[in-house]
Amino acid sequence: MMRQRWFIEKKKHHVASWRASGLTRQQYCELNDIPFTSFREWPQDVAKAERRASEPAVLPVNITEATPPAEPFSPVVNEPVTLFLPGGIRMCCHPSQLTDVFRALKYADA
Repeated sequence: MMRQRWFIEKKKHHVASWRASGLTRQQYCELNDIPFTSFREWPQDVAKAERRASEPAVLPVNITEATPPAEPFSPVVNEPVTLFLPGGIRMCCHPSQLTDVFRALKYADA
């Protein structure tokens, strides 16, 4: 018996239909010829796909001017940078840490 590949759109359809049906997961699977062991993970798969779909592919960046140093011609050295992330998260770091911070953010949800 060949295993069927269930794509996310089909999973979304069946999860929504199951929730609207009033049936148990087991009953819905039996009526629709879906393996229960596969179906029990689908609500989480659908939720994860919806979270990823709602995340922006590119985050907007706003650059504001730094306040001038107190003394004329004194360089601003390693002043903290504030990143405003989705979900209301505010993160402060030094410019020397930005490469590591962006790398961590890129792979955080991978």
